[in-house]
Formats: sequence, C-alpha cells, structure tokens
Amino acid sequence: MRIGLFGGSFNPIHYGHIALAEAAIRAGFVEKVWLMISPHNPLKKSSSLIDEGERLRLARMALAQHSHDAQEHHLPTWSDAHAARHIEACDFEFSLKRPTYTWKTLQALRLSFPQHTFSLIIGGDNWECFDRWRNWEDILLTTPVIVYPRKGFPMAYREGLPAPKLLDAPLFPFSSTDIRYALKAQSSDLQLAEMLPPCIIGECRKLYL
Repeated sequence: MRIGLFGGSFNPIHYGHIALAEAAIRAGFVEKVWLMISPHNPLKKSSSLIDEGERLRLARMALAQHSHDAQEHHLPTWSDAHAARHIEACDFEFSLKRPTYTWKTLQALRLSFPQHTFSLIIGGDNWECFDRWRNWEDILLTTPVIVYPRKGFPMAYREGLPAPKLLDAPLFPFSSTDIRYALKAQSSDLQLAEMLPPCIIGECRKLYL
C-alpha cells in the first residue's frame, strides 16, 4: 500500500491537519495517511509541547470521530467519506532513539513494513528549510515528497534531485499555536469548533491551560 507520512507535533491536531491528509488521498498520491506524532522535532523548541501520549490520544479521538461522521454523512463540506476513513494517528517514532530524524524513521519503517511504500507530506515552510534536515539529499533520492505550498514560502527546486509533487489542499487560516492561544484566552466552544473537532475541545481545555 502507498502510505503518506505526515509528521508533526500535532499540538493539538486540528481540522487543517485532517483536511491536508485527506487532500493527499483524494489527489491519488497515496492510499492512506499516517499522522506521525513526533516526540520532539529537532528543529523546534519543546517547551510548548504537551506529553506525546496525550497528543496521540487527542489525534486518535479526533480521527475516530471524523471517521464516524463519515459513516453518518455528517462531514464538513471540505471532507470526503472515503478519505476520512483512511487516516490514522501513528506512534511509531515513540520507540525510536531520540532525537528522531526523518531519515532514520524512514529506514525503520521500511524494515518494519516492507509491504508498503512511503511518501513524505510536508508544508512549503518545511520544504524551504529541507536542506537543514539530516541526510536530506538521501531522503529526496529514496522517498517521494509531497508539498502543500504555503503563503510566504515560494517553491524552490534542488538541482539534480527529484522535484516534489505539489498538493492542492484547502488552506485554513489558523495553526496549532493559534489554537493554544485561543484556549488560554478562554474562547467559546463555538469559536474553537471552527478549528477543532468538538469531541476534543474539553480535553484540550484541560491540557493546554
């Protein structure tokens, strides 16, 4: 099976993450997406991260609700029932030596799941700094990369290396950082429901205050 690896802190997961994963499936680039919950991104500060197990739990709650909504035909307008049922939250990196680097994760995944082929799904901001990733050239030579462009991050191409596939995905005007600020500001459930699956709003209030 063709698996898309969408790695990140998911601190917390939100509708933008889910919509992006769905877009990769709907575009036919992959058959399934694994949201790879990162214990700690080596290029980010960890001070704002809640426990990795809690982030995984929230992601699984959100995806379970989203898949259920697909069966009940209660999906948002940007969503698709088939794609909604083919996204999973994955804790694979939790057992790897830290800090976790993408090229090491890819090596371990190929050993553990030789029946699958893997692609990376990243944002334009990560593509811009891709040459800061450990063994980034090896990644490009061995792994298809799917990039969703982001405003303010023009697409650059590395000479002599495979070009990424560009993903047309709905863009949401908020980030996990915005959601954490909204939680601290005691935003209403109605406001938060524009960004978060309602089933995790209460848990997020407890974890991020």
